Amino acid sequence: MQGSGRESGSGLGIALTGAVGFGAGLLFGLIAGGLVGDVGSGRLGRAVRRLGPSDDEESAGEDAERVEHELLDVLKRNPATRHLSLTVLALGGGLVELTGTVPDETTRELAARLARGVLGGDVIVNRILVEGTDTSQQSAVVS
Repeated sequence: MQGSGRESGSGLGIALTGAVGFGAGLLFGLIAGGLVGDVGSGRLGRAVRRLGPSDDEESAGEDAERVEHELLDVLKRNPATRHLSLTVLALGGGLVELTGTVPDETTRELAARLARGVLGGDVIVNRILVEGTDTSQQSAVVS
């Protein structure tokens, strides 16, 4: 009979320990919640979306493609840059690279101004070359 008394005493101890642990956890949660601030479903949802790389990578790719198309459209509508072979590459992080060749420095600067008009605060890396100045008339042969 003593064995059954010990079993009921240890069961009561386990239950009491569990209740104390639950209460301490609940108290700690309330204190931590007060320190962290108002954590509602909206705030939690934003944090979870921020941690999810698939959505960010997908939207970043769509944004880069949109920027490239918008800028190419602007360059193709302008009479001075319409027939030039210019390339736009969105590098990410607000960086956009312009490449190609133009007949003069004025057209090179115009392409950069058009890009700034479309992109606003993004950084434009203007690697457009001016024919005759930045390029030679003869092509180099590499052996």
